[in-house]
Amino acid sequence: MRGRSEVTEENVAIRADLSEDAVRAEALRRIHRRRRGAAAMLYVEEMKDVALLWDEKAGDEGDYLALAAGVALRARLGQATYQLRRAHMGVTDLPLSLEKVATGDLPTRWFDDLLRAVERLSSAQRHRVDAEVAGWELATLSPDRFRTLVRLLVTWVDEVAALGPTAEETRDVSLDHSHVDDGTTTLTVTGPAPEILDLAKRLDAAAHAVQDQQRHALARIAAGETGVEIPWDLHGQAARTGKRLPLGAIRYLLLTRGEIDTQGVPVHAAGVRLNLVVPVLSLLGRSDAPATLEGTIPIPAGMARELAAQAPSFQRVLTDPITGEFLPVASTTYRPTAAMREHVLLIDPVCAVPGCERHIAENGEVDHIEEFDHLRPENGGPTMPHNLHGLCWSHHDAKTDRYIDPERSGDGKRTRWNIGGLTATEVTTNRDLVTQSLAESYSRYWDDYVQRRRAAEQRARARAEARAAAAAAGTGADPGTDAPPGDGDPDHAPPF
Repeated sequence: MRGRSEVTEENVAIRADLSEDAVRAEALRRIHRRRRGAAAMLYVEEMKDVALLWDEKAGDEGDYLALAAGVALRARLGQATYQLRRAHMGVTDLPLSLEKVATGDLPTRWFDDLLRAVERLSSAQRHRVDAEVAGWELATLSPDRFRTLVRLLVTWVDEVAALGPTAEETRDVSLDHSHVDDGTTTLTVTGPAPEILDLAKRLDAAAHAVQDQQRHALARIAAGETGVEIPWDLHGQAARTGKRLPLGAIRYLLLTRGEIDTQGVPVHAAGVRLNLVVPVLSLLGRSDAPATLEGTIPIPAGMARELAAQAPSFQRVLTDPITGEFLPVASTTYRPTAAMREHVLLIDPVCAVPGCERHIAENGEVDHIEEFDHLRPENGGPTMPHNLHGLCWSHHDAKTDRYIDPERSGDGKRTRWNIGGLTATEVTTNRDLVTQSLAESYSRYWDDYVQRRRAAEQRARARAEARAAAAAAGTGADPGTDAPPGDGDPDHAPPF
């Protein structure tokens, strides 16, 4: 397969219309030279090294190999596992194409695209694709042309794709967090096109019906009728604005607040719990520092205040004003108290093993870092927050089996993890990043609060003394009252 003429170090500046700009033309030539030489060789060497850590027959041990790889790659567990599998696939099933990467003919990014394209193929099918791609005149192809050819080739080779996926293979509902940390999350429903189109039409028809009823209700209210209920106006937006809710907002309400019919199958009615950590100044409207939902999702201050307004209770978590470290509470029993478990979950609700992202509230437990000695508790690790962390079930079993071994530093600020005897890494104890930035503001507001409180007490004493003096003199004169407090009053209500 051949495309246009090859891009070379000599003509790259001309092809990019930069031949008259000597500085930028030379920069382009250096990039081209590096991509075909040093960068390509480093990519291939690392892929071969990472592939050595993959063991298809390792079973559970494969998880520890991925943990070890994650330490070197500075990657989360899921990413490290994917890179191990991907490297093994590239080295084992696409050796000819990988050799083209080493020679500079196949750009590393193109090889990444090729790996993604052949993931669902069998090993034999990947070898067929590999032989075909290695025979192309890659240096003459454009990125778009290469991608199109690969997609066509994979579709041709993939017998399952040629038949089309079954409905069972395509039905899925997945959760995706926003990449811009604006406090939103996306629920994606995937399935056969006819079923999804039918769902969309039914949802749209229901939204139109609700919107029509809202229009009738608003018209009755505008005509002076009282006691009219606006359907599905859960937050009072239509009542405030006098306008129907947008169709998109109604669809959202129908999906998130509508009844889910399980046709008689019982559903455990446990309440949904969300952990939201909000800086107190943000809660009071004195700062817009973000909150954290479930330990990993940044939430804008305004949204955090709205959520906090609905909370049935609050738990105070103290931090060091300089370092942001979470301050502990103590216990001498083996089993952590409910308050301790809450403390650990609020500080870091994710599994403590480096790279693991599993939430322990649903899939794990709070465990001792230094083992508790049941026979002689005074000799073992104490049941205190600085000696507790959360582990998912899988890594709790791994710790029990000694595949992974954590060791907390003497000052309690770091944990050293030995992973399967292959490598070790040291992790700093989680701390609150906002505290350090807001420490001055906390101090300033507190000093202001104390001064105003003292001034209020002095005024109260002065009034009492004036009343006593007036009573003693028999005048009965009113000593007067203070002016109403301003915005700086210590009892000023928070903005929610």
